[in-house]
Amino acid sequence: MAEEKSYRPRLPGLDWEKRVRDPIWGEIGITKMETKIVQTEAFTRLRGIKQLSFAYLSFPGAVHSRFEHSIGVMHATDQILKSVKDIDELNMASKDRQLLRLAALLHDIGHPPFSHAMENLFSYHPEIWSEIKEDLPDEFKKFMNLRGKDYGKPRKHEDFSDYIICTDPEIKKIIREWLLETDKNAIKMNEGQIETLIRDVIAKLAIGEDVTTEEVTESFKNLSKIFKGIMSGDIDADKIDYLARDNYYCGLPYNLDVNSLRDQVMINKNGELTLRPEALKFVNTVILARYFLIIEVHQDKWDAFTTAKVVELLNEMLKNDPARANTIFNMFTKWEDAGLIEHLKNSGDKEIKEILSTEYSLREIGKLDYWDTHPYVREAIQIISENEHHIPKMQEDIREVTGQKNLFIHINRVKSPSFDMKVEGGNLLRNEILRGISEESLKNLQIVVYGNSALTSNQQSLKKLEEKIEHLPEQTEQIDGYVKNIEKDLLKKLLAYLAVRHYRQICGDCARDRKILAPDFLLLIMNAISEICVEMKERHDPGDPTRQSIYRIACLVHQDLKNQSIGIHGKIDLNEKEITPSFYREIRKYEQLGLISYARKIELLESEDVMQGDEEKRLVFRFDRRFKLNTYGIEKLEKMHDLQDAVPEYNEYIKLWDMVNASVKKYKPEIENILIKNNHPENDDR
Repeated sequence: MAEEKSYRPRLPGLDWEKRVRDPIWGEIGITKMETKIVQTEAFTRLRGIKQLSFAYLSFPGAVHSRFEHSIGVMHATDQILKSVKDIDELNMASKDRQLLRLAALLHDIGHPPFSHAMENLFSYHPEIWSEIKEDLPDEFKKFMNLRGKDYGKPRKHEDFSDYIICTDPEIKKIIREWLLETDKNAIKMNEGQIETLIRDVIAKLAIGEDVTTEEVTESFKNLSKIFKGIMSGDIDADKIDYLARDNYYCGLPYNLDVNSLRDQVMINKNGELTLRPEALKFVNTVILARYFLIIEVHQDKWDAFTTAKVVELLNEMLKNDPARANTIFNMFTKWEDAGLIEHLKNSGDKEIKEILSTEYSLREIGKLDYWDTHPYVREAIQIISENEHHIPKMQEDIREVTGQKNLFIHINRVKSPSFDMKVEGGNLLRNEILRGISEESLKNLQIVVYGNSALTSNQQSLKKLEEKIEHLPEQTEQIDGYVKNIEKDLLKKLLAYLAVRHYRQICGDCARDRKILAPDFLLLIMNAISEICVEMKERHDPGDPTRQSIYRIACLVHQDLKNQSIGIHGKIDLNEKEITPSFYREIRKYEQLGLISYARKIELLESEDVMQGDEEKRLVFRFDRRFKLNTYGIEKLEKMHDLQDAVPEYNEYIKLWDMVNASVKKYKPEIENILIKNNHPENDDR
């Protein structure tokens, strides 16, 4: 009788030292080498670092740690590998599988205590790193230089994970012994070669970087490409485990069945992970679970407020700490949550103990919501949320105007899905459910003010506050129209004016760096396209442009600006031939914020769902979307130009805009050609 083929591709076998029971994954096998790694001092530290920072103040079950999450990610990595169709054809060796599992196990080993708080500390106060850079331990500085990284810029935990993996004596000893025991050829390797394998293979896999060293075979380099997709993508192992785990411990009803991916993940001709259409059901579940986890847990008032309080307190304490470089270094490499809590309690702050025990009479004082705001103010809030070092500055402004020193602000936002992962015959941009979640994410944008007492207590203080707001320099005829709908709510009105203030300051910062904000660049390009289209109408009717034609014109102008040493400030990729997910997100973002409009009609277009290897083109009926600036977008550009002389921050910044317009004129024939082709669907993928 023929042996029944397993419903899953087989992975090369491993010798399990033991098995542990996990509430998320059930039974997890752990090898001898993994057992030793888990028992090291560096890894054991993760037992004392909560996965969800201060969420436990509202969700008592959310006390799970980075320790079990790391083991879960290792297991999830295996599960995704097993889901890849024909993975057994890659001839992966046991050693390869163990290397991938090891990298997954170590990916969070450089996490600081209460991760959200520490991440916000350095994104809110990035100047800290440049101030302490020369006082950091010499070994760390040497390592960062070797990696080609600037240790004076804001660092994320990945850099410390990288450092610990490459320098921790216990971890290196275990890996070295494992190499000598499992690979007979490793006996011939000298210490330098072993160091290279740890530094340029295991550590790089752990932090999601490409493996390029010549010390490994070409087949392993190809395998590392696949692993990078498993560890950093729209449905990566890290995301799958933390979503399943965090939802479970917070009592939220979102389950992720990774078994539904069985045979639904493939490897394309470029060696990248590619989803089959049936896998989109699982992707939808992941993205939806992420959205609700953020709005229900990450944006919970106790977590948001306590994080803001701790960030401010730590910043003040570090200013007075003569050994603050070592304190910060130890936070990432030695401290657990308990160490940070003790440090905070020794600060002398009278409120921190009450806050950590939830005795503090916390209340939401008010908020400026997405639905309250004019598109121009929405954009300002969005820009501030992406330039987080302005959040504590805005917090100080609101305290100064109101006279209340106990106010904290938090900007709620949900980052849109990345849409980077490949889908067979198309891409994730075509997934209407994901696009809907992306749009809902943007509508979650709001500034929330927390404190322990009402903003005003009587009519006299209310009148005084109203007078202060009326004398804000931002309150001008050009801006007043943006707040008419909220002028009766003093706090909302104040927040709107302060958002405009800090948007202006960010523009001034960009001017000094010779950079244009990505959304402003996008609006300028679309405005230029509109003007060219009006001129072209007598000869050709190009219609409104598609995303693809806008992208091609943006790339053309961007390259010209780069030649003049002018950059784009923001997370937008303009270096590929075809439209990038980041550009797509920017278009959708500013359509949702109310500055761009689009129309769509049903058209006979070339299908994007052709199977790989199928050269025959198919025509299908689908929506043809065309984008243009709306009245608000045009008005925004015009008003900023009108204010160029009145607002100092705009003076030099608008001059960069003029260079965009000059570049458009320079390439006008090429742009017209792109727009003419715009009306030929067979030449354009929408």
